[in-house]
Amino acid sequence: MLLIALNIFFTLTSSAPLADFATDQDALLAFKNAITVDSNVVLSNSWLTNTSICDWVGVSCGIKHHRVTALNLSNFGLHGNLSPHLGNLTFLQSLDVSSNNFTGVLPTELSKLHRLKHVNAASNNFSGEIPRGILTNMSALEEIVFNYNKLSGQLPIDMCNNTPKLKTLFLKENQIHGKIPTSIYKCSEMEELSLSVNQFSGNIPTEIGNLSMLTILSIYDNHLQGNIPSSIFNISSLELLYLGRNSLSGSIPTNLDNLVNLKELYLNTNNLTDWVPKQIGQLTSLKYLSLHENILTGHIPKQIGNLSALQALDLSSNKLAGNISSSIFNVSSLRFIYLGNNNLSGSIPVNLDNLLNLQVLSLKSNNIIGSIPKQVGNLTSLLLLDLAYNKLTGELPKELGNVAELELLATPFNDFLSGPIHFSIFNLSNLKIVDLQQNHFSGEIPISITNASQLIAIELNRNSFTGPIPDFGALSIFYEEANSS
Repeated sequence: MLLIALNIFFTLTSSAPLADFATDQDALLAFKNAITVDSNVVLSNSWLTNTSICDWVGVSCGIKHHRVTALNLSNFGLHGNLSPHLGNLTFLQSLDVSSNNFTGVLPTELSKLHRLKHVNAASNNFSGEIPRGILTNMSALEEIVFNYNKLSGQLPIDMCNNTPKLKTLFLKENQIHGKIPTSIYKCSEMEELSLSVNQFSGNIPTEIGNLSMLTILSIYDNHLQGNIPSSIFNISSLELLYLGRNSLSGSIPTNLDNLVNLKELYLNTNNLTDWVPKQIGQLTSLKYLSLHENILTGHIPKQIGNLSALQALDLSSNKLAGNISSSIFNVSSLRFIYLGNNNLSGSIPVNLDNLLNLQVLSLKSNNIIGSIPKQVGNLTSLLLLDLAYNKLTGELPKELGNVAELELLATPFNDFLSGPIHFSIFNLSNLKIVDLQQNHFSGEIPISITNASQLIAIELNRNSFTGPIPDFGALSIFYEEANSS
């Protein structure tokens, strides 16, 4: 009798793992059968029933139970639907089907995978709503990456109710609409949140300010409106903050000096008003600052000159006025400066020769006066110089001929720039676009312009040039017409 009982016990305990193993194999085979195109022939050649599923390409198994714990099929060239039978892989901890061509909906059965920690379905063509259970009731889930699909619908109002470990939520470039749920604060361990390039509307929830571990907040290019909650600027862990291309209004919160770790701040293309807070000068880790295309007024704060790590400054297309502070031109790390389309006045600071890494200087469409400083010739990394539509006077400094990398030179519609063009300026072999129209330049057009072998466009009309027209080859007719106008 004891021997019979032992036999039954061993039969039951040994057959259970085999049954589970078969369940995993059935689930994977169902997944394979839902594939319509296997571009790289990976599944066709590897997922064979006469071999262990743990040896199949893209499949990982646990050591103890030999159950499927990870499925990594990223960039396999797969087409088809995602099989709901994946919900039977009950030991699955990581699912990555990114960068394929899956279509259809994300199966609701995925929310049955209560051991799942990482799910990545980015860069496919999934449509429909995100299964509600994934966002509300997966207690082990740490990472959701659904970027670059065609997902639609709204986020559930009770999202994060039982996803306490969620650290990453990436839903960028889908078609999700509605409001951002206020319950998002319950994902208290959230570190990376990207909802950009969707159709979210309404206000930014103030509750996002409770996500004290957040390092990335990206919700640009939506239909969000209202003020920027000051609570967001209390998240001292933030490194990247992207709120651009919405319809946000009001002023920039002055408590942004709490963002001591911030590296990138994009508030561009909104309806923000009032001034740029001077507290911005305390963001000493900041590398990229973009506030362009708003309705900001007042002066550019001189405290920006304290941002010793700054690489890009874009304040263009606002209503900023006053002089350009020379302190900004002391930030030697700057590579891009865009201050165009404002009401700036005064002269160009002469200490611009500190900007040895500068590639772009755009001051177009302001009221800047005075001459172009000769120190511009020390900007040996400069690719683009745009000073159009100002009130500059004097000659083009011959030192521009030292800027060997220069590709675009634009000073049109200043009216008061005059004198001859030094031959060294037109000797720059990398020049592609030259626009000097509507000034008072005189003398002969330097023949050295023929050395600019990459030239694709030039505007010299409405000046006082004399003498012969250089041989511009295919562009000669254009030049003759330009200078006869």
